[in-house]
Amino acid sequence: MAGIFLALSVSPALADCNAPPEPRASWFNCDLSGRSLTGVDLSRALMSRVSADGVDFSGSTLENAVLTNASMQEADFREISGRRADFGASQLRGANFSNARLQAARFTSAMLESSDFSNADLRGARFDRARLTGVNMDDAQLGESSLYNAELRDASLRNAAMAGANLSQSTLTGSNLENADLQGANLSRAMLEDVNLSGANLRGANLDRASLAGADLTGADLRQANLRNADITGTIFDDAQLGNTIWVDRRPCRRNSVGSCD
Repeated sequence: MAGIFLALSVSPALADCNAPPEPRASWFNCDLSGRSLTGVDLSRALMSRVSADGVDFSGSTLENAVLTNASMQEADFREISGRRADFGASQLRGANFSNARLQAARFTSAMLESSDFSNADLRGARFDRARLTGVNMDDAQLGESSLYNAELRDASLRNAAMAGANLSQSTLTGSNLENADLQGANLSRAMLEDVNLSGANLRGANLDRASLAGADLTGADLRQANLRNADITGTIFDDAQLGNTIWVDRRPCRRNSVGSCD
């Protein structure tokens, strides 16, 4: 055990910032500014605390890489393979992750304002407590992902596949989730004021104590959803399917309810 602790404690000191990009590279606390890292294999690399603002990583492999507490603002991660990569607590404002493969990646507490995850595969990813204001997640795959207590104001998640996702206590005020698939998602205590959920699939979703004030649920599927204690002040339910929905007053809607809880 002492040998393992020693190896872990000295590894950052052995960082070689001039080493070529390769699997298991040790670039702890290195300045990567101005480098082009397109199409390289950096799987299992240690890149905690690197400075890499604006660096081009497009098409690279970052599977199981550790990129925590790094500054990578406006970096280009398009089409990377980053399964199980850890970007926790990193500065990633304006970064481009479009079409990236990021299954089970971690972005816990990361700063991701105005970043682009359109068409990205984020199944099982974790964005707990991340700041995602203005993010673009159109057409992203977010099934079984976790966005607990995440900040998603004015985000775009049109057509996002989010079945089974955890959005409990998240803030989505003013966001666009038109035609998003949120079947079975956990949105308890979520802030959903003025959100566009028209055409969304919320079948079986948990909206207990969520704030839906001013939200647009036109044509949404809310069958078997839980709306107990939700705030629906000014919420639009035109043509919404409400069969067997648990209403705000805890009564079940009838099986064929549409537009209102009968």
